[in-house]
Amino acid sequence: MPKPSFRFKQFTIQQDRCALKVGTDGVLFGAWVNYTDAERILDIGTGTGVLALIAAQRNATASVDAVEIDDAAAEQAAENAAASPWSDRVRVHRMDVRRMTASERFDLIICNPPYYAGYSTAADERVGLAKHSDELQFDELLDAVDRLLAPAGRFAVIIPLNRERAFLQEAERMRLFPARRCVVKYVSHRPAKRLLLELDRAGGAVREEELTIERTGPFDYTPEYRALISDLMLNF
Repeated sequence: MPKPSFRFKQFTIQQDRCALKVGTDGVLFGAWVNYTDAERILDIGTGTGVLALIAAQRNATASVDAVEIDDAAAEQAAENAAASPWSDRVRVHRMDVRRMTASERFDLIICNPPYYAGYSTAADERVGLAKHSDELQFDELLDAVDRLLAPAGRFAVIIPLNRERAFLQEAERMRLFPARRCVVKYVSHRPAKRLLLELDRAGGAVREEELTIERTGPFDYTPEYRALISDLMLNF
């Protein structure tokens, strides 16, 4: 059973009121994102607030806005932000990103989206909302990104590898193109399952990457994974 709190080196996430807890995907994705030169960052579907706080840790000057549709999660994410060292730079908004407007667009948008289309619905309604795409489809997510992203901005997302084609078809419709692509294996001898993507409007050459989390099994982490999260996680 997940613990009610999760401690990082520089901040703590309280998560007892959040449907989805801190997990490998979120931490890996947050550690992989390039936050350089982003003055305004938006985290869509922040959940516990973990990605927003990683962004604030990795970029010492950026203002970070986080949106969350679930009332309890938004409230707890706001409390996590307020208790962090970056309470003056992280703001959590309880809202539907599909209705969000911004007077100034964002340099970087990040999202660990609900992406389990075609899978069985979760028994818990709140978990289902957080994990499945019945509520927020790829096209709706990308519509929001297109509306909120600065012309020279970047959009980073984590998706299942087997949904890459569908996602990129929708992204191309919004004139968003992959600039950086990382295929992720959880264990070296098993097929890749996740894809980390960074997209922009330039449409240039794609930087290809691969990452394996564990070599042989649980806790046998690869040096590359350890290096990626060493400033975030305890005991790394």
